[in-house]
Order: sequence, then C-alpha cells, then structure tokens
Amino acid sequence: MKLTYCNPLKVENVGNGRWLDFDIVGNPDLRSSKDYRSISDPSVIYHDGKWIMYPSYKLAYVSEDFVNWKHVDIGIDNLRYSPAVANFRGKWYLSGHGMSEMYVADDPLGPFELCGNIQDMHGNIMEVADGCYLVDGDHLYFYWCKCQQPENGEDVELVVGTVGAECDPDEPWKLISEPVWINKFNPSKEWERHGEYNQNERIGWTEGQWMLKIGERYYLLYSGSGTQYSSYATGILYSDEGPLSGFKRQEKHDPLTRKPYGLMRGAGHGSIAEGPNGTYWIFYTNIFCYNFCFERRISMDPLGIDENGELYCPALTETPQFAPGVLENPEKGNSAGLLPLTFYQSTEASSCAPGRASIYAADDNFLSWWQPEKGDTEPTLEIDLGAAKGYNIEAMRIIWRDIEMETLDGINPGPFKYVAEYKAPDSDEWKAFVDASDNECDLCVDYRQFEKVTARYVRLRIVGAPEGITPGVCSFTVFGKCAH
Repeated sequence: MKLTYCNPLKVENVGNGRWLDFDIVGNPDLRSSKDYRSISDPSVIYHDGKWIMYPSYKLAYVSEDFVNWKHVDIGIDNLRYSPAVANFRGKWYLSGHGMSEMYVADDPLGPFELCGNIQDMHGNIMEVADGCYLVDGDHLYFYWCKCQQPENGEDVELVVGTVGAECDPDEPWKLISEPVWINKFNPSKEWERHGEYNQNERIGWTEGQWMLKIGERYYLLYSGSGTQYSSYATGILYSDEGPLSGFKRQEKHDPLTRKPYGLMRGAGHGSIAEGPNGTYWIFYTNIFCYNFCFERRISMDPLGIDENGELYCPALTETPQFAPGVLENPEKGNSAGLLPLTFYQSTEASSCAPGRASIYAADDNFLSWWQPEKGDTEPTLEIDLGAAKGYNIEAMRIIWRDIEMETLDGINPGPFKYVAEYKAPDSDEWKAFVDASDNECDLCVDYRQFEKVTARYVRLRIVGAPEGITPGVCSFTVFGKCAH
C-alpha cells in the first residue's frame, strides 16, 4: 500500500485560535465569541530528511513521513502569526508577526533564546507584519508587508505591498539597507482585490510573503483578497536580477493558487518547501470560518517548474494524493485515484441536535456539521453508499468540530475515540475497517488508510470524547472505487 495524504493536513494538537486572534484584533472580551481551534500561515523548511513547520498559533510541528505532523515544544509557544525562519551561518533564526523580537538556536527545534530586536538601519525598533527571510550565500534578506496612505493621486484606499532590505550578517536583527518596494497591490489583478468576490477595486491586502531561490532565479510568494474569504489566493513574482529588484509577474501562472469552491476553500498565505527527490511543495491556508473570521486549516500540493522557469501548481486537492517521495514527478499527476463516496448519500444517525442533521456530515461544507443530542451515549452515523455491488474503499477522513469547547472554563479539546465500520453487499454484519476506540491522538482532521474492503454501507460509532465536549462531524468521507 503506497502512502497517501489528504487535505486538510492531519496535524495533531492544533492550537486555540481565540486567544491569539482576539489579542491581535484588539478585542478584550474573550467571551464574545465561541472558542475554536486554528492553524494557518505555515512556514515550512526541509531539513535533515524531514519537514519542520512553523505555523501561526502554535509552534512547532515535524513530519518525518511527510503525512503525519507531530507537535514539538521548541520553548516558544507562538510567534503570533506567520513565523519567519532562516538557517544562516549554522544558526536558526525565528521572528513573528507584529513583534520586534528575534530568536536564535543551534537546532531548528530549539531551544531558542532571544538574540535581539529587529531594527532598521537607523536603530529604530521595528514591529512588522508577515515577515520572511531569504538566505542567499553569505547574505540574509528580510521581507515584510508594508502599508501606507495613498499619495501622488493613487486611487486606492490603502497602499499595501511587499518591501525588503538586507540584514547585517553578524547581527541579523539589524537592517543595513533602506527598505525598497518590491510589490504593490495591483487593482488590475482581480484576485488581489479585497472581498469574497474581489469586489473592492480600491483596496487589497498583500500579505504572506515567502522568498526562495531556485537556481539563479528569485521567487516572491504573496497573498491577496483577505484570509477570511474563499477568494484567498497566492501570487508569485520572479526576478533574474537580484533579491531586491527586477521582479516581474509570471505570465502564465498568476495567481499560483486559488480555490473559491469545494470543501477546502481559499488557498492563501503559505510557503514553498523542497521535498524528497528534489520536488517542490506549496503549503497554503484554507478558511474554516464559522466561529471567527480567522478560523483556518492548512493544505499542501506539489509544484512544478515549466519551460520558462515559472512555478505552477497543477491542482489544489481535497482527495487522497500520494505522499511526497512516492512518485518521482508528482507535479505530473499525484492523485491516488480514490473518489469520495459519501457526498450527499443517504444518511441516518442515532440522534441529531436541533439544526444539526446527519446529512451535514456528507455535504462537503465546513459551515455545517452533524451533531448528536446531548444524551446520546454512543452517537452513530450510518451512510448508504448507494451501489448494489458496493465500492472498494481504502481510505477515510473525519473532520471534527469541538462543540462546547471553552478553555476559559477548563473545557479543553482532546482525542475523539471511534470505530469506523462497513457492511458488505448482501451482508448484515458490521465489521471494523478502522478501530480507533483507544485513540490518544488529538486530531481536528483524522485521515487514515486501511486494507481495501468492499462496502455497501459505512458507519461511524463515536465511543469517546473529551470531557465536556460534544463531537461534531463536519465531514465523514470514505474514498475508493466502484467494485466490479
């Protein structure tokens, strides 16, 4: 069985979103919104044969198989949004959104300690948005999002874009050049405009900078429209001139990622990382915005480089894909060929809370979910796959909701325990294809492969949940092919 993954990514111990979001937006009343979990803005590096991810909300995560992400305590709980990371002169540097502090360690997983405060070349302390670094030989560059009021007759509400400067190689928290504009909001590019439908032509939010160098070409990844919108997307500029000048738009692949429809909507703020066998992968942020506009998740897909040196993403996926390292050229086609089989099929449940019908676990919508009634001691969801001869199924994904999670009252998230079962055609016997009744891993998204079975019906039996939390199921999806 070849290893696969499925978006959104399977990341354990996803952090609490409300504490950070409300701190940054300046709302002191933490009880004015329901509690929720969030992960976004991933900065991913390929190091020592594994991926290390530094996302917003909680640090950090490691994947040794490029599918399962394990939380690792690096001594820093969070760096607010979009941590910036650099491996420079044998040291690892980290900084965060809206912070002046820079941290350093000998290892990418720490322990990190404060080394200085980010300063411009005049010694002024800087607190910038969505910073990132580029290591170019013995030179280090810093890029960030800059906003200013319109001038010189510019017909926009706000001038926003990417600026960059060079850092002192001996004291990387200090800049040694004046910042230069590399990119500005371009109203003629529809995907950069603010709004769900990119309707506001006079304002954009150019954010999520990420710089990389492939060969002699420099690439700048950036995002537009707003992280709370389905139109959230990433664009890319390139320069053959240098890291601070000569940047042009890609002609054929602009934007690089955009996904306004489907279960996984939005494809903004992220990073590009090398993977096994010299492959490249883009990590991006999806919206999951029910409890708050910044509630989010993370996905990834392979990238290619065309004959003109332009980066492209063949597909933004939400079905099983082969794991990095399985195929030599995943950018030429990476689907495992397994189809979702539960979408809008006939559903039944042991119970349903008001307004939380069983069909909501099969409608591919993050804003709805099936929720059992409070007194249901073993909630059960059954789905008729609708084929007389059944389907050969070999993967499943559960996307959970932590209903009534409230960290202010000590009601914390944790592992859901369950058994996923199937009934073969012409059989009345339920058999388990995934037994997670002893599960100890806290997963908002639980994707699993299993030995192929032929099923006409599938069901989910929830046998345990964190104390005080009612399980909600946004999506219970099995993947497979028609049985012959």
